[in-house]
Amino acid sequence: MELKIKKILFFLFSLFFLHSLTAQDSLPQNIQKIIKNGFTKKTPREVSSFIEAEIKKISSNAEKIIALSVLADYEERFDLFSRAGKHYLEAAELSPEAGKKTLLTKALGAFLLADNITDASELCSSRLLPSVNEPFSKDDIKILTFFEWLKLKSEEDAALTNIKKYVVDSRFKEFHPALLLSLWWVDGDKKAENTLLKKFPNSIEAGVVRGDTILSPKTFWYLMPRNIALKETDAEDEDKPIGKTQGTVQSQESQGNFSAKFYQTGFFKKENFAKGLSDELKKKGFTVLIKKEERGDETFFSVLVKDDGKGDMVIRLKSEGYEAVPIFD
Repeated sequence: MELKIKKILFFLFSLFFLHSLTAQDSLPQNIQKIIKNGFTKKTPREVSSFIEAEIKKISSNAEKIIALSVLADYEERFDLFSRAGKHYLEAAELSPEAGKKTLLTKALGAFLLADNITDASELCSSRLLPSVNEPFSKDDIKILTFFEWLKLKSEEDAALTNIKKYVVDSRFKEFHPALLLSLWWVDGDKKAENTLLKKFPNSIEAGVVRGDTILSPKTFWYLMPRNIALKETDAEDEDKPIGKTQGTVQSQESQGNFSAKFYQTGFFKKENFAKGLSDELKKKGFTVLIKKEERGDETFFSVLVKDDGKGDMVIRLKSEGYEAVPIFD
């Protein structure tokens, strides 16, 4: 049971902590330079170590906070979760009070992804839970949700009881698909399964229940289409504009700050699913290839969209309902 809980927790925490570097606010020139130089290194760990060393040379605390946050973001993308937690924590210690809680919450998530239960528990009990007050902020909702997932390790019955309360509490709506998946995966809850399939049929969590999706943080990150998959079927169906985030991404890409060669939009264990997504993207005018990857005894299939040099690929993919991760080599 412990391995089963660990597997679902790894998947669930990763849903909320893998963000695109290209969605950052406009970065100072010196930080852009550090990132670009870091991306010339051969492996994610080398990139991380290079950027970490360069950050130590930055004199401005404000710029250090930005750089540490971007670094931690990158580290989460490449499964360097212990390092990400450390760097979010460092950023939080330098941060003014207004931004500290958000960074500490991100550190908590990264430590949990790293299965560092000791540091996660300490951070949660000593700093984050005491800061939770009603009416709940977005960070408060995340802290309470993450705390219940943390408790699944040691107080499973109590955690499941609270999770059942949260799935009918509208304040936790953002987390309802993930919480319903928790109940189904850990406890075989048939009611949670039926609710998930009925209310959130297009979610990745529902795909896990149906067997269409593997339990992988990468799967969620590469496939999650905007907020559509988290909407209830009886909720508003009108797509929301990308807005400010789109402008930010376009600005950075057009300046050539990140020269991605491909954008990964899918990661599957079944080749026919990859082919299905590939065909769908091709019909929408994208140049697509499927990359076969051997990982131990298993084979996975990545769906890659080729960059066309126009500088707006992320925007175009988002407008079609796809999240995309830039591939730099």
